[in-house]
Amino acid sequence: MLIIVGFQSFRFLSYAILLANPNLNLNWFSKLIDVLAISLLPCFYLYFENVVCENKFKTVKLVHFIPPVFLIFTFTISNCFSHENEHIIKKIFIYSSILISCMYLFFCFQLIKKHVWKRKSEIKVIQNQNILITKWIIFLFTCFLLLVTNRYIILFFKKSFDFDFHLIWITGLLWNIIFIKILLTPEILYGFNFLNKSIDEITEKVVLKSVWKIDGPLKSITNEKDMKIAEKIASKLIKYIHEIEELSFHSTIFRNPKLGLEDIAGEMKIPVNKINFIFRFHCNESFSDYKKIVRIHDATKLLEEGFLYDKTVESLAEKVGFSSYITFYKAFKSIMGVTTQEYVKRF
Repeated sequence: MLIIVGFQSFRFLSYAILLANPNLNLNWFSKLIDVLAISLLPCFYLYFENVVCENKFKTVKLVHFIPPVFLIFTFTISNCFSHENEHIIKKIFIYSSILISCMYLFFCFQLIKKHVWKRKSEIKVIQNQNILITKWIIFLFTCFLLLVTNRYIILFFKKSFDFDFHLIWITGLLWNIIFIKILLTPEILYGFNFLNKSIDEITEKVVLKSVWKIDGPLKSITNEKDMKIAEKIASKLIKYIHEIEELSFHSTIFRNPKLGLEDIAGEMKIPVNKINFIFRFHCNESFSDYKKIVRIHDATKLLEEGFLYDKTVESLAEKVGFSSYITFYKAFKSIMGVTTQEYVKRF
């Protein structure tokens, strides 16, 4: 995405300079920039792949840039031929560009169909995260489709690669929409596992912001006992939540398969009814689902440290507190979007 945004920013800045200074006579430069834009096709695909799968970039991925580089080379060479041959080579360039664009659009569509539309989770926080990323991916893919369609419909009908500033406003408008979207919601760039990465951060603030409801209870409090508890913990709510998170991510208490609210209360040295109240009225997840989130986070840390080098997935499930392998497998796939083996491949 950095390459895409950086190139497009430079591209439109160059167009602005050329428009403001027509006497520069740099029509060849404007053509070159427009041709170089073909290299963005694999960038879009690799970005989609990283967002939905979060694979680490490997050198082998550079193979995606071979077709665009070949086309750019072909177009450059065409300028060295006579006028008759130049026309033929440029037609080959145009049709090849359309073919490669359609190919990458298809690849992106298949990727989104497999990893975005079919992605499900029982955890509310993950559901909300999935909706956010899904909307962003579909929005960006739609813009990508419109950009490619606009570019090559023009080329197809013109049968040439003569640059035309009168048509650039359509592309500019679409890119402005993308830039504004990124500025307004930058969290969409982080990918599906943003929750699991953000909980690694140690701050004095609440880490799992989307899990907790701090500005008020989730539902109306009608019971008199609950009202009294609400009054007592009002000034200490954030402190209690922070202590729960400290136990969640900086202790091994959640590895106890029989962990209950009374165990949390015992560690925090406060009455269990206060912990029960916090999870009932200030947590978007049930205590059962919250334990899954914490335990899966614990499992990812062990995987990154090489737990499976000499141990089994079953022993990992048991170590982090799951009562069975099946329960662990479903929870891991639901929260992380991949299996343990697929997760390990990233490291």
